[in-house]
Amino acid sequence: MSAIFKPDGELFRATEHAGGPWSPDMLQGSATTALMTREVERLAARSGFAVRRLTFDLWRPAGLRLFRAVSELLRDGRKAKTLQVRLMDGEIEIGRCTALLTAPSGESPIDPFARPLAPDSGPEAGSPPPAFAQKWSRYFQNVSVRLIEGALEKPGPAAAWMRLDAPLVEGEPNTPLLQAVQAADFSSGVAQIVDMRQWTFINPEISLYFFRPPEGEWILIRAATRVGAHGAGLTTATLSDRNGPFAKVMQAMSFERREAVQAQAS
Repeated sequence: MSAIFKPDGELFRATEHAGGPWSPDMLQGSATTALMTREVERLAARSGFAVRRLTFDLWRPAGLRLFRAVSELLRDGRKAKTLQVRLMDGEIEIGRCTALLTAPSGESPIDPFARPLAPDSGPEAGSPPPAFAQKWSRYFQNVSVRLIEGALEKPGPAAAWMRLDAPLVEGEPNTPLLQAVQAADFSSGVAQIVDMRQWTFINPEISLYFFRPPEGEWILIRAATRVGAHGAGLTTATLSDRNGPFAKVMQAMSFERREAVQAQAS
């Protein structure tokens, strides 16, 4: 199966499978964030620290070109480290990831107020979305989806298992962390609440907070979106694997009515 990116020396060339929903010639957000996460994970493994928070600022749309990841250690503490990874298109920075890593400790306290959660149905019990929904982007066509609540083609909260089947980088396996990050970008799509023929919606940033490392290939997204004033919104999601929840996701949303619809109305 073709990869999302192909290594080219120290650079990464986006293939046609990296295309996003708003234009097949522009990078899918999942591809952007996952490529930066690959660099974070490499640096975290070297330090022995755990990834606790990933915040992505997606500054500019990017075409299917060559990219390089530039990393910098912003804070080198004994209990916490802060990393920065910038994704560069030539000399133009298209996105940035700030990662918080913490040193593992021996044990965790027991939460006396935690309520046991009913286990979620696995991906085997879910249903694939309609064929037209799977064609939202070239990238999405490489993602297996199994819905256990709601529907991708209908507005409202939903829960869906996802797995990127194509290698993110040619010749490399997709790690659980990469699977989690690439799935998280779909949170706003899973919980979309507008007619996509009338509205566009983007998340210029996304933050993930991990309370344990993810495991396995399949990631469950349980997401909901709220709309506020002046086109602003917020998507929140819980990420789970087969062993239960492991992370929370927040996306600042920006909604805009499509110009063609506005012209027809006037």
